Amino acid sequence: MAVQPKVKNPKLTLIAFQLRNSLESGDEPVENASHLWTKCGEIGKSLNAYESELESLIERLSTYKEWTDDVSNDYQELLPERFVPFVGNLKPQIKGTFYPIQLHDTYAVDITLYQPQTEVYISQLHQFVNPDYCLLPNNIQSDLGQTLIFFGEPVKCEDDRKFADDCVRGLLPTAEADKLSKNPSQGQLLGSPIFEYSTGDYHPERQTHLLIWLNTSEETRQLEEKGKYYQPLINLLCYRHKILYAYRQSRWCYHQAKTIFQALSPKAKTIEELTAENLDLHLESLKRELLELPNFSFRYVNLIQQIKIHLNTIKTNFKNYQYSLDNLREIMVKEDSLEFCNQFIRRTEKKIIGQIEVDLEYLIPGQALFSELINTIRGLVEIEQAERDRSLEHTIQIWGAGLGAGGIVASAVSGHLENGLIVKNEQNQNVLNPAIHGTIFLSLSAFILVGGIVGYFNGGLADLYRDLKNKFQKPKG
Repeated sequence: MAVQPKVKNPKLTLIAFQLRNSLESGDEPVENASHLWTKCGEIGKSLNAYESELESLIERLSTYKEWTDDVSNDYQELLPERFVPFVGNLKPQIKGTFYPIQLHDTYAVDITLYQPQTEVYISQLHQFVNPDYCLLPNNIQSDLGQTLIFFGEPVKCEDDRKFADDCVRGLLPTAEADKLSKNPSQGQLLGSPIFEYSTGDYHPERQTHLLIWLNTSEETRQLEEKGKYYQPLINLLCYRHKILYAYRQSRWCYHQAKTIFQALSPKAKTIEELTAENLDLHLESLKRELLELPNFSFRYVNLIQQIKIHLNTIKTNFKNYQYSLDNLREIMVKEDSLEFCNQFIRRTEKKIIGQIEVDLEYLIPGQALFSELINTIRGLVEIEQAERDRSLEHTIQIWGAGLGAGGIVASAVSGHLENGLIVKNEQNQNVLNPAIHGTIFLSLSAFILVGGIVGYFNGGLADLYRDLKNKFQKPKG
């Protein structure tokens, strides 16, 4: 029967990151900036650490006045003491520390659960340093993401890689462990092997990033206790997660802009199919498009601008990532190598930055198409509206001339009524002039006939003049 592997002094550290302020909020914290502090309280309750300060972390941060909430500070401790201890009253009992900090525009928290002077079967690791899997991403839900770092001393280890794989299965649920990379990147930190496991997912709640660091030498133990590696490492991880976060945001913007651009194609096709004969039928729909398109155009241009901002954010954090890696290398021993960091550098350069640049090359020409389409529709609407106004004016002129001529003739016809409309009959009573009945009929007939003839010839002559004018103005060729 195979002996189950054990690990001595196991320690699991959660490093989680939360955006403190954004470009829109300026120096003011965003709405959910204190999310990590709330989570610390929840973890304290789940560990039955009632007497610890985990639950009162938000209150402590608000009442401790000596620290300044300074976003210009690259690394700022938020409490007077480092690594505040607590004890989880579970079986087995769990010891831990928490350490809140601010990294420029980002809050970060270190929650470490450990078992000092204890040997633990690897298959039972989660019971001792990750009870109820409380440190996993789907529970922490930080917006920028998180990294778990396991540090422990193998007991009788013959194969470092296999031992690290077994640690993964001991720390995580089987379903989560199966999602991690089957070929983890291997390196060496402070004289001992370190392995990187990742799901490769860009969404923080589905993005498990786990480092298994095996303490295989006394030198490693001593250097780890001194902690000089800590600040460069936490900075390195922060910039890594900010790069991935900005990339995920840029991809969302890209898909939104692409959807808007695809909605533009049917509109452009409709314009291409317009002719002089059917333009009048589409005038009202064109007016609606003229009202809607500027809004589409604004959203499209704004999304492109957001992608450019995310690209600039990635490039800035990429430089900071390389700078932090250089600082970490100054502390590393001669044989150390962090190949997974080099892989992330290549991934950022070729995959992340390269993809966003391709996205922009695809989307930017669409801005000109929006402008061209809006100008084309505006021109068509103005032309058609001018034609309608000209036609109405022409009709009014024709009817005006006809009505005027008919009125003159009608007045002339009725002018022979010398005795007026009211006359005296034989009984000396006032009655309507008998001649008016015939006069009204003649006047109305003359009005309609003469008005119609004048209007017809007036319109016909105008149309004839326009046709002749267009004929002689037509270019030869």
